[in-house]
Amino acid sequence: MSLEMLEKRLWAIAKQPSDTDCSTIEGVCPLSCESLDLNCFLVDNNGFVLLSKERNDVGRFFGEVDGSTMASLIKMGMFKKVSLFDYQAMCRSIHHHGNSARPLLSPFYAVAAILRWVLSNALMFLLEFNFCGLWHSDYFVDAKAGYHTSHKTKKVDALHPCDTAYLGYMYDSSVREANSLIKCGRCQKMFVVQQIPDSNLILVVAQADCDCSRQYGAIPLDPKEIKYIL
Repeated sequence: MSLEMLEKRLWAIAKQPSDTDCSTIEGVCPLSCESLDLNCFLVDNNGFVLLSKERNDVGRFFGEVDGSTMASLIKMGMFKKVSLFDYQAMCRSIHHHGNSARPLLSPFYAVAAILRWVLSNALMFLLEFNFCGLWHSDYFVDAKAGYHTSHKTKKVDALHPCDTAYLGYMYDSSVREANSLIKCGRCQKMFVVQQIPDSNLILVVAQADCDCSRQYGAIPLDPKEIKYIL
């Protein structure tokens, strides 16, 4: 089944008739995911959003999308923390300009810097001084243009192979449904979680008109490089 077909079927199931008669129903009248007051997510067993009313949320970790609800699910034991490792990661190289051995080598660095400066200026002079330009000015102009465009290269962060570690989350399938209230200052945010039968997916429906971003930040999955002591 394609993702688009799954999305259509899910929203069709989650949709409630607009003319639902709640007079004979005890408790709260059924709500629809089409309501602007609700956020609906289909989340997998690792906490990643598979379907959402907002397309930009698809593929993201649910803790980054709704930190308050994810924090509550973790506290309730619905999601367990697990340590994950990536032994084929790429990390940005951090250049340290100062260390204990640098002062001893500073005179050599100074001499080398002067030599590099002299050689670079001499080479630049030879590049700019084109002998053909004495007879054909067109060659001289082309050489200058080529020299200037060569300095418009973009800086790229250097990467190196590394090992990283980060916290992941695993859904506890023994908890099939849950609901709770999150106190967020002046309002309370209600959410309901329901496991999809015969799958590793859960449906999360959360109140949309209560902002909890001040009380609960996002829960990112930031990998950290493992530093080995050799």
